Amino acid sequence: MLPLLLLLLSLLCSISTTLNAQSTTTINVWPKPTNLTWTPPHQTTLLSPTFTIITTTSHQNNHLTAAINRYTNLIKTEHHRPLIPPTKNLSNNLPPLQLLTVTVTDLNAELTHGTDESYTLTVTSPNATLTAVTAFGVIRGLETFSQLAWGNPTRVAVDVRVTDAPLYGHRGIMLDTSRNYYPVKDLLRTIEAMSMNKLNVFHWHITDSHSFPLVIPSEPLLAEKGAYDVNMVYTVDDVKRIVEFGLDRGVRVLPEIDSPG
Repeated sequence: MLPLLLLLLSLLCSISTTLNAQSTTTINVWPKPTNLTWTPPHQTTLLSPTFTIITTTSHQNNHLTAAINRYTNLIKTEHHRPLIPPTKNLSNNLPPLQLLTVTVTDLNAELTHGTDESYTLTVTSPNATLTAVTAFGVIRGLETFSQLAWGNPTRVAVDVRVTDAPLYGHRGIMLDTSRNYYPVKDLLRTIEAMSMNKLNVFHWHITDSHSFPLVIPSEPLLAEKGAYDVNMVYTVDDVKRIVEFGLDRGVRVLPEIDSPG
């Protein structure tokens, strides 16, 4: 019994030492990027109250604009406190981070299997840069950047460079709303969580033999007779909202509609 107790104490001490070392030398970005470097002395600086994300293009992309607005608000208001703080070295000599400049090569690229989602993020003080081929690469990079900001007041790791690209083109989950109905708000919450984990495909198994919750205007009896309840349905507007919500977060919604049997 005593040897086992000593072994456990030794293991706990080892873990504690490792965590303490990590808290001052590493940044825990999820999922782990292809490459991340944080140049010593591992400094952080404050996020400026006037922090802004801008793009270098005058052309419009609705998904890009939505992502920039969403992450600007998130970074300024979330005040995330990680379980293992990346650093305690808050520099008083560095100016606050003022600006993140986004550069995109192809604003017309659609989100399909094989779409380029790579990005390069460089954070220095007082400015940072994010470059990507597509708007969906920018969305991945903004998620990474948001994880480099934490605390209240918000501080940001500087002298950081991240180059990242997904290992797999299809990274997703399947949700069956035929056997178990989920309200629209729960589907949106799921897609939001997927985006935070850089997943890109939401396989939505809408209908099956168990229920038919999809309202089809040309065949209204399918939902009237096939849904579990009159309130447990998805309208055309619901589907449009879910698909657009997903695209704004780099998640492709793939509806599966089985024929009534």
